[in-house]
Amino acid sequence: MANKNKNYLLVAAIDFGTTYSGYAFSTRTDFEKEPTKAYLKQWVDPTSSMMNNKTSTCILFDEGVNFHKFGFEAEAKYLDLIMDNEHKNWYFFRRFKMTLYDKQSSGDGWFIADETGKQLPALNVFSESIKYLKESLLEEVKKQQTDIGVDDIKWILTVPAIWSDPAKAFMRRAAVEAGIDTNILTIALEPEAAAMFVKHLPVDRRFDEEHEDLFHTFAPGSKYIVVDAGGGTIDITAHEVSNDGTVREIIKSNGGNWGGTSVDREYIEFIKCLIGESVTQSIQQNEPNVFFEVCREFESTKRTIKPQSDMKFNVRIPSQLGEAYANLNPGKDLKSKKFVFTKSQGNIPISFIGDKLRLASKDAEGFFAEPVNEITSHLKNLLQQKSGKGISTIILVGGFAESSLLIQGIKSAFPDMRVIIPLEAAWSVLRGAVIFGHDPSLIRERRSKYTYGLAVFDKFDPMIHDEKYKYEDEEEIRCGCLFSKLISIDEPVTVGEYRKAETYELTDIGVEGSMELFTSESSDPKYIDEIGCSFVGYILPAGHDFVVNETVDVMMRFGETEVEIKAHQPKSNKTAIYYLG
Repeated sequence: MANKNKNYLLVAAIDFGTTYSGYAFSTRTDFEKEPTKAYLKQWVDPTSSMMNNKTSTCILFDEGVNFHKFGFEAEAKYLDLIMDNEHKNWYFFRRFKMTLYDKQSSGDGWFIADETGKQLPALNVFSESIKYLKESLLEEVKKQQTDIGVDDIKWILTVPAIWSDPAKAFMRRAAVEAGIDTNILTIALEPEAAAMFVKHLPVDRRFDEEHEDLFHTFAPGSKYIVVDAGGGTIDITAHEVSNDGTVREIIKSNGGNWGGTSVDREYIEFIKCLIGESVTQSIQQNEPNVFFEVCREFESTKRTIKPQSDMKFNVRIPSQLGEAYANLNPGKDLKSKKFVFTKSQGNIPISFIGDKLRLASKDAEGFFAEPVNEITSHLKNLLQQKSGKGISTIILVGGFAESSLLIQGIKSAFPDMRVIIPLEAAWSVLRGAVIFGHDPSLIRERRSKYTYGLAVFDKFDPMIHDEKYKYEDEEEIRCGCLFSKLISIDEPVTVGEYRKAETYELTDIGVEGSMELFTSESSDPKYIDEIGCSFVGYILPAGHDFVVNETVDVMMRFGETEVEIKAHQPKSNKTAIYYLG
């Protein structure tokens, strides 16, 4: 989308993550001096007094459904409420970004559940979170750059590249609701932002562990794949570097929900197997803070799990687990258990020392097995495709990229590949998003993520059309629900250029709008209700003043990260523009 504030003085980027969120900014002058330099807000985690470059993605609303706190502060306040047993009517949301992972339609009135199952409108939860980060950012800017006003700022909001168009559009709407003008907001794709950061790193900070010079990763003709391993999603994109240093996308963005939080899920399952079903239910109903604490203890110690370590893995277990176990199993002591039987790993030997649960290193590694296997086998498939041939470098970024088990898994699965993990792997997306705001011209050619098309009808032909779509209108037998293609999935497109127009006749004016846009995951869909097809929205809004029974030219343009569809009617000389994402 064109950015109207060309004369911005500062780029502000918000990285809204599944587990952690943060922001960064830099002035145009700073960027020109040193592109990778940006100010990152430092957050204090009250439970550990540690300083972090991100805060936890948690939001708390009070009993009157008013925004109360966000981040580490929201977590601390909610735990406090639980301890006083006053949490029942408050709303606490965590890791809610993943609700957008499967979002296919753009409908409103969509609700999400908090920790205890109470629901609030999703738009409210997301926009209040973005609003908090935006206002915190503006405060920090004021402290440092007193003369910068809201109109001098260009905003960047990062989203996973694998998200659907409606999910990306929803994030834009949440940001607008949070008070960011849509004209000064750009949605950036997370793995691409990370690639920007690595490309701009001074060579001495781009070494991998072997200190091999990685300068040629971005040399013309070279190909690399970016794996952005976050809390919720693994987001993958692959590029080939052109002679002028810009890149073309060679594999359309892809990935899956195998992020770091799936490791936490495995551990929680293991704990539930340790204490049994009845104790699990009792804790969930009476002491929900206990599992919250179990998660936090694991979150901070899981980083110590190393491949093939001869050290045992020790993790603190809240005392309430043992108490609840003893209450429901009279005469039995949780700490006397010697094995835990789990579906995924079978019998796991355990022991207790004080408040610590001890596991063999290989059993602790088992919590990582599924996501690491999913990621490596997915990468193998991509690299065996024709478009993956010749890729010699894997760039691994994101919070989960700091896991030595994931690094080891990728390095051993791809011994001949160069694996780059920037020192600031967890902040690569955030820093790269700031760079992208200053210089969005890195990507010249993309691959279409879907097949896009419009719903049309045609004269019914029994030789080619299915009977179930046959209907009669004005004495003509027609076939409805046909998918008229504008572009095929995976087709290369030049960024910023309009594609050749397709001409349609506007036949009706709907109450909600006209010209229904659909996406499909297959390359040649025939009907709009086939598997893999989704309705996206109306290109012409309700109440448009295009003339019926006249032709309309429809053109697509793939922007830096978003898709624009332009409908122009020669007869009325009217133009409508529809943005995806």
